[in-house]
Amino acid sequence: MSWSPDSTALGQLHHILGGTLSPHSEERRQATDALSHAKSQADFNNYLVYILVTEDPNTPSQIRAAAGLSLKNSVQKDFHIGTNAYLLSTILRGLLSSDTLVRNITGTVITTLFAQLGVKGWPAVIPELVTLAETGSTPSREGATGALSKICEDSGHILNAEYDGTRPLDVMVPKFLELLGNLESAKVRANSLASLNHIAELKTQSFYVHLETFLQRLFILASDQDKSVHRNVCAAFIVILENRPDQLIPHLEGVIQYVIHSITSDADDEVKLEACEFLFTLAGCMDIPTYIIEPHLKLIIPVILQAMVYSEEEIFMLDTSDDADQDDRDEDIRPTNAKGKDAHSNKKNKHGDDDDDDDDNEQEDEEDDEGYGTEWSLRKCAAATLDMLATGFAAQVMDLAGPVLKERITSEQWPVREAAILGFGAIAEGCAEFSQLQIGELIPFLVNRLRDQEAPVRQITCWTLSRYSQQICSTSHVGGACAGYFNPTFAAILQCCVDKKKTVQESACSAIAQFIDNADPELIKPLATQLITVFNACFAMYKKRNMVVLYDAIQTLVDRVELDDTQLSDLLPALVHKWESLSDDDKELWSLMECFSSVAAVMGEKFAPFALQVYQRATRVLAECIELDRRSVTDPSIHTREKDFIVTSLDLIDGLCQGLGTHSNELMDDTLILLVLETLKDTDDDVRQSAFALLGDLAIFVPEKVATQAEAVITAIMQEIVTRTFSSFAACNNACWAFGELALRIDMTAYCDRVIPVFIDLLNSQGLGDSVLENAAVALGRLAIRNPEFLAPHLAEFTLQWSANVMYLEENEEKETACQGMCGVVMSDPQALLRTQDGHLLITFLDVISAYQMPGDELAMSFQKVLIGYKELLGAEGWAQLLTRVSDGSELASRYGL
Repeated sequence: MSWSPDSTALGQLHHILGGTLSPHSEERRQATDALSHAKSQADFNNYLVYILVTEDPNTPSQIRAAAGLSLKNSVQKDFHIGTNAYLLSTILRGLLSSDTLVRNITGTVITTLFAQLGVKGWPAVIPELVTLAETGSTPSREGATGALSKICEDSGHILNAEYDGTRPLDVMVPKFLELLGNLESAKVRANSLASLNHIAELKTQSFYVHLETFLQRLFILASDQDKSVHRNVCAAFIVILENRPDQLIPHLEGVIQYVIHSITSDADDEVKLEACEFLFTLAGCMDIPTYIIEPHLKLIIPVILQAMVYSEEEIFMLDTSDDADQDDRDEDIRPTNAKGKDAHSNKKNKHGDDDDDDDDNEQEDEEDDEGYGTEWSLRKCAAATLDMLATGFAAQVMDLAGPVLKERITSEQWPVREAAILGFGAIAEGCAEFSQLQIGELIPFLVNRLRDQEAPVRQITCWTLSRYSQQICSTSHVGGACAGYFNPTFAAILQCCVDKKKTVQESACSAIAQFIDNADPELIKPLATQLITVFNACFAMYKKRNMVVLYDAIQTLVDRVELDDTQLSDLLPALVHKWESLSDDDKELWSLMECFSSVAAVMGEKFAPFALQVYQRATRVLAECIELDRRSVTDPSIHTREKDFIVTSLDLIDGLCQGLGTHSNELMDDTLILLVLETLKDTDDDVRQSAFALLGDLAIFVPEKVATQAEAVITAIMQEIVTRTFSSFAACNNACWAFGELALRIDMTAYCDRVIPVFIDLLNSQGLGDSVLENAAVALGRLAIRNPEFLAPHLAEFTLQWSANVMYLEENEEKETACQGMCGVVMSDPQALLRTQDGHLLITFLDVISAYQMPGDELAMSFQKVLIGYKELLGAEGWAQLLTRVSDGSELASRYGL
């Protein structure tokens, strides 16, 4: 398509783009505003691509790059193929530029366009790029392979689909394999190898049919001197290990030697890290038998132990001076996310398997991994690899690493002893059984190192002690291995909470939270006053970054230990002062709200003097966030707040609700339920998770307020269940729980026909967590208490799954009310469970009754009525035969006098 720019407009755009690069903020702002105005022009993208791809000696590469970035953002937000024909026909010219920056930006624009258009929308681009990669000049080959690498990374799934019976990857993979032999440009080799690595991750047959050839090419490239090629070779071995480990087993010894040589001999940090990543992946690979890996440990472990020592460059970059009095810079403050309200779950009793929540485990793992640092590096990767190896090869790791760590932990060189302490922390959990024998010697030494002159040593010692906290806490009873160590260890870490180095403060405060969480509350209770005194000192000295860790430690203490009135009154003033000093848009408010949520829930009515101001602010923040979200739908210039403000506001109101109980009615106005309804429609899963948790507690304590919006509430719950996805599991779970609480307290008759099919479908669904199904079963049972006649016609559809999910729940109010309702349904149509040929539905339900060890008086009477009814219905002979098929049938009959 032919198109020519207007010279005046082109000059103006040149000037504007130059202004966006100005060092003066006001000039940049004016230029940005002008650029936003220019976007309304129909041929805006044409001007941008013209500037980007046109070789004009009067146009600096920075201006061309700025045009390219603006073009990428423009097509990403709003692209119409009908008005961008010139762009599509012209953009590849940028890859012919001699300017590397221009070629790279052009590749980014091409990648963005392809992600939106795909093969069908832009069929010519892949063939043209491949041709350019094969036949173009060296710079254009580098540009074309760079663009193809980005496309394979971002849109590989599009290339793996069939179009007219063929897959683009069927053609592309052989081409990339050929390009690996390009002798003129290491960049072409590196880009082609990166493309193949991205394709391999798709687990596509288009790649697997060439896997043997790929391995042969890798072994040739292993001697390549270019660092980008070298790094991508290591990455390729990782991809094969993750996806086809069987193909790597015959070559494993050579590959291990290659990556170890890369770690010990290569000068490039990225190559070393990628090589160590291979060892980390190998340590966690479940598809390679341990007997194959074990012989290589004597080669691997010494290398990763050495890699854990700070490099000279890292030591140079470390600031080990005291900095407790220095304010945090914005870039020092690590981004955090609100934790959100936990999904409500029903505990299993001793007869059932306890199904821990995977999300909880993942969060614990993430928090634990923070000891290795926030920025991934060779040192941290090596420590994580040792951790992983300790899990799978505990005895071997203790034999190989133990003596080395013992020797180095007393080194006069602080980086060496710091790495040794890190090593002991890394093996703490995997080698727990073996380290238990030596823990009595190790812990006192570590406590002594908390007074080390070097801050990094004190910091890592706090973390390492936290890794041993479970062992220390579990053996601190009289006669236990750590009976005399708990108090001195705890006190020493507590002292580090007020260290003059902020990184030590952070590590110590996190360790204290770990100890509180792992210890028996009776161990912590005598220390609570001392803890609160130190926490108050922390309030006085901590800067913004470490306040988040402090809030978490306080929250853990309040959740785990019952504090007396004096202790609570000592703790609250500092929290309230912080609460009053933060603005509504301060992200520190997230952690403080989470902390207040726990404090309010635990203190109950004792929190009443603070409740009103806390509630009013939480609802104000919530309302402001909802309003900003609403306005941003029609006005993209509106800056919305992070969803964490909504999540933590909801959680804080929920904490108040739990703490004040029925007195919440005096605090919570009628607008709250309207705000909650808005959050139930939010697109963010975490927001809805917390909103449904609050809804359930409102149903418990102030059901009359929820009843005023029953129709909207039921609609939101049904919508959550029907549109559930894997990522919205916790929100769906809380929606089911909230409905169960509502069903106990408000009349659901008008909604039964709509609700019952949805819950039955949910109960019979596959791939859901136990907690969702259990809450769904409880909800149906509770709904039946007032509406048994609505559920009776459906007994055959849900009894089997209902029974399976209720059978082993902990015997509490939720299970009791659910069973009470189900008894009513069964008694309203007892024949329904007998209509199957073998009567297995009745057997399953009676198994639930038999497994219920201690029902309340009312439920026991209902169980007895059900049993008597079936005995009369079946007759003596039929009843006797039935009991032989029920679990503990004779004991059941005896228990209920039958």
